[in-house]
Amino acid sequence: MTVHPSFPYTACTLYQANKTENSLRANYYAINSTPTLVIHGTSKKSLSSVNAAVLDAELNKTSPVQVVVKETGSSLRNISVEIKTVGNKPSGTFRVYAAAVERKINLASPNGEKVHHNVFRKFISQADGDPISLSDNGGSQNLSYSLTIDPSWVENEVYVLVWVQDINTKEVLNSGNKYDITSSTTNPSGGPDFHVLANPVKSNLILQLEKPVKGEYYVLNLMGQLIEKGSLNPYNTNLELGVDHYKKGIYLVRIQSGGLKTTKRWIKD
Repeated sequence: MTVHPSFPYTACTLYQANKTENSLRANYYAINSTPTLVIHGTSKKSLSSVNAAVLDAELNKTSPVQVVVKETGSSLRNISVEIKTVGNKPSGTFRVYAAAVERKINLASPNGEKVHHNVFRKFISQADGDPISLSDNGGSQNLSYSLTIDPSWVENEVYVLVWVQDINTKEVLNSGNKYDITSSTTNPSGGPDFHVLANPVKSNLILQLEKPVKGEYYVLNLMGQLIEKGSLNPYNTNLELGVDHYKKGIYLVRIQSGGLKTTKRWIKD
């Protein structure tokens, strides 16, 4: 999520759209220069110091908390959030933040930027988060929010990002949005539906399709970089991939048939 503070361009359109909450988030991390990258709420770096090794180290981390977000509606959205504890419950004081984010904005800026990605628009939770007591391992907490799309936003580019954060250490335990739901009985995108069996995965990634599909599969990391791909067997509903050589961490698997695709998240243990 990108936040736009008042500096170096006070007249920045994206800052001016929500001056209070943009400033609030920048001040929360004590940002005094841009661009600055904050990773998991605790690691603050200049953009020039972030390389592939830094990102790989962060992507290989796991979390005892999973955040599942579902959205219904168009200009008026209902947001349901499930906070699952999938490991030993961590100690700390936690809050849930939910924010409206616009995936892509075409806007010329004074510094020459023309395209802006994952732009923070507004909080739909309290700006300082909603208190939550995490469940024990295997349990979950459910929350709901609503969002009215501002007429100045591009409706189909807007999604809700939800994260759980320790207010004492500022560590972000995990985040979620509607694009990374890991399991469901139906597929709202209309693409080929499938289930990831035995998730987290140790040696073999097993995908069970609802019906045989002629198409391709793709395995990606969380940055969207392709790791491997192949063709589906149009006469088989099961696909098994050996992933024993993968590093521990979170990955994506995509099934694509024609112009339709479904992407789900899985964990390499």
